[in-house]
Amino acid sequence: MASSSILPLLKALSNARDTVSPEDVTNAIALSFKDELSPVQTGALLTALHFTGLDQKAEIIAAAARAMRGAGLPIEGLGEDVNGTNGSDETYAGGLVDIVGTGGDGHNTFNVSTTSAILASGCGLRICKHGNRASTSTSGSADILTSLGASLLAVTPSVVTSIFTPPAPGARIPNFCFLFAPVFHPSMRHVAGIRKELGYRTIFNLLGPLVNPIDYSVRGGLEARIIGVGKRQLGTVFAETLILLGCRKGMVVCGEEGLDEVSCEGRTECWRLVEVEPRGEVEVDHFFVHPTETFGLPTHPLAAVAGGKSADENAEILERLLRGGEKGEEERAVKDFVLLNAAALLAISGMLGSVGRVKEGEVARSDVWKKAVEKAREGVESGRAWEEWTAFVEVSQNAAAAAARKNYLGSR
Repeated sequence: MASSSILPLLKALSNARDTVSPEDVTNAIALSFKDELSPVQTGALLTALHFTGLDQKAEIIAAAARAMRGAGLPIEGLGEDVNGTNGSDETYAGGLVDIVGTGGDGHNTFNVSTTSAILASGCGLRICKHGNRASTSTSGSADILTSLGASLLAVTPSVVTSIFTPPAPGARIPNFCFLFAPVFHPSMRHVAGIRKELGYRTIFNLLGPLVNPIDYSVRGGLEARIIGVGKRQLGTVFAETLILLGCRKGMVVCGEEGLDEVSCEGRTECWRLVEVEPRGEVEVDHFFVHPTETFGLPTHPLAAVAGGKSADENAEILERLLRGGEKGEEERAVKDFVLLNAAALLAISGMLGSVGRVKEGEVARSDVWKKAVEKAREGVESGRAWEEWTAFVEVSQNAAAAAARKNYLGSR
């Protein structure tokens, strides 16, 4: 039931001469999450932001992300060490990291960021991936992981707390966890129908990579991240947005084909956040990476790594890859694609030392990128990536069983 109005903001948005502040947007988005705006006003807000181009501005995207973070379910009781010390460009401090794309790039490739995340967890990175079901492709991250046995709805805030705060000294902390967006952002249900009826991408399509619950549950948030965007003009925008949100270690990527991943076909444009000492300011290095020149891997056309399959089919491929297998040329291309993206995350995290500063517009050639590929390959061939995945599946299934028992006893 609508109980608030944003009519002054809507009038300002309709008049190009008026100034709209990020705080105005934060407050308006927050009201929509509380279901305090009418569907007409929420739809008008999203439409106005879209057609004025304000939803492509860093300060506006950051404002909307703050509102969505504020409406999300926090993960209580996580120790400060869950994000390490945020490390430096040359060191990985053991914090949580994520790799995610904005989606909607139209290429419908294999679930590379999801697979890369699991693979990287087998290399010692602590992954807390935030994701959802497919909206523009045939198989989203949550779809493929559910097909592979995970009970994602059961991974609630309290379960995540238990994962990262083991009860006994020396108990093993899993390196992989997946946070299903509808569980942690239930307020999105208030705008879901409106978004569907509008029929075009709105500012909400950009917010998923910016609202990982770790970022608003733990001081310092994620230690490192890679975010893929499908339009190069969003590269600088997202880098600036991350800085506004307090991120100090990360990289935004866009394949030259308009791909929201590190491309296996050709060059990928990168915007890397670099913390500069002793001032502590964050600068952005703008450069390129290339499968062969940077990572030492062969190139593959995007057509060779096209998804287009069901979640069950992609899950079979994912399992084979994590177990170190592959079937045919297509899966060899997918494996290289996954190694490429996992290696990029390993390199950016600081696990293998600093990748160094790269001059404007040049192709990165530091040996760290190639070492990261070998580290990623080891994570697969050793079996550790598959072990991390199965450990998470067990946790999620146990949580689902415990919830079912509680519901059963409560209904008696």
